[in-house]
Amino acid sequence: MNDLLDKIEISFEELKSLVFEYLKESKGTLLQIVGIESGVARVALRKGLVRNPYPSNFQGGSSKLDEHDKTRVREIVWDLIIQRVLTIGGYNNPEWPFLSLTEYGLEVIESELPIPNDISGYLSRINSEISNLDKVILDYLEESIKTYNINQLLSSTITLGCASEKALLILIDTYGESFEDIEKGNAFKNKIDKKLIKAKFEIFNEDLKRNIQKIHSELKEDYQNTLTGIFEMIRRNRNEAGHPTGKKVDKEILFAHLQVFIPYCKYVYRLIDFFENNKH
Repeated sequence: MNDLLDKIEISFEELKSLVFEYLKESKGTLLQIVGIESGVARVALRKGLVRNPYPSNFQGGSSKLDEHDKTRVREIVWDLIIQRVLTIGGYNNPEWPFLSLTEYGLEVIESELPIPNDISGYLSRINSEISNLDKVILDYLEESIKTYNINQLLSSTITLGCASEKALLILIDTYGESFEDIEKGNAFKNKIDKKLIKAKFEIFNEDLKRNIQKIHSELKEDYQNTLTGIFEMIRRNRNEAGHPTGKKVDKEILFAHLQVFIPYCKYVYRLIDFFENNKH
């Protein structure tokens, strides 16, 4: 019986998502490249991404990727070694062709939040959770994830800060349009006009405090930690990365910032939706 699969018609980044899915299923075990290839084949079959070569009543078999997909999986594995997700060898088998997850790799695959290492999965997640996500936010976020994965951490930090700033600017502009009193609305807009993002946010924050009781309780409860806390954290790190201070970016901290960006941005859009539909 021919157990060779057809070519999987998905992008390189989508195939990388299948590799991560297999790694999550096999965490803690010693790996080999042929095992990863077989595992990815099983994941692809389970998801219906490729035709099943076996009869429906056949129980068993071990499907194999075609040569093109094998090559792509090997390239992904090498990328993951460079990114410190995988390392050569294991405790009892320290040499190639054996592979194992690093401590960082275990942290990555055990995470319940979206992981920036899986670019396709991360972007699919944020687009599914925020259907009207602004294209500028998405462009900067995608750049941040891509540069993170090639260890260009200064660039990744700066572009993540740009994505966060754009989200806050949309929120502040929406808030400015939500005043019932036109004069008060114009006064607010004049206050923030030509200000930098930090000053704009401080003016917005002070003004919103006077109206905080008017927003929904679940939005109000998350405001301080989710909006103020994460915005300041990302902004501060962006500023440090954007000036020649010589300070190094900690990859684990940036990993955490990219993880919390989706719930943070989702919360920003919930506030945007509220102010679009409620005058104050």
